[in-house]
Amino acid sequence: MLKYQRICQRYGKREILNDVSIQLGRGQLLLLSGENGAGKSTLLRIMAGLLRPDAGEVVDETGRRSISRGRKSLLERVMYLHQIPYLFEGSVKKNLQFVQQQGAPEQRMQLGQALEWVGLSHLEDENAKTLSGGERQRVALARALLRRPQFLLLDEPTAHLDAESIAQIAQLLAELKSRTVSMLIASHETSHLDQLIDIEYRLDQGCLKKSLPK
Repeated sequence: MLKYQRICQRYGKREILNDVSIQLGRGQLLLLSGENGAGKSTLLRIMAGLLRPDAGEVVDETGRRSISRGRKSLLERVMYLHQIPYLFEGSVKKNLQFVQQQGAPEQRMQLGQALEWVGLSHLEDENAKTLSGGERQRVALARALLRRPQFLLLDEPTAHLDAESIAQIAQLLAELKSRTVSMLIASHETSHLDQLIDIEYRLDQGCLKKSLPK
């Protein structure tokens, strides 16, 4: 369990997040919706430890502390996937090898398993920069599998993808959920996630509203 409380963030006079609280439970998939510019990406980046908020606390099994003080732990436990995944120059295999080397030995798995899981074994020697949008997202998910994060935050993972790619990503997310990975997904298009969502949140004028999935 990872609980965030009273997150506040302003940009100039504009209040982006106003006393936002959210909890990630084991194996849950949470949906975050909201208008463009509502602050969804800002919230995800704060939760991942990538951005210091003006205020906010994080609570886990070790206790309570400010998000700013807990950033090191968040960076280790929480993984953020951008809408357009950044891939390094070189092959798909090299992109995964870099992530594999960063993990502790007990966290590492066979790179071939990760490629097979995302259905990209046949592209392991291809230049990662030449991949399609759907293939890039699947490489990003393979990197997440190699890292084995406890919590995964995905920012519009199916944006601008065709129907086949969206179905492939949804299947991979379902498999991650079955492995008890906790996920928070910011997305406008939710039909592909309907069967996976446990809780829905909507960010509106800086406030987070919770509702049960339809």
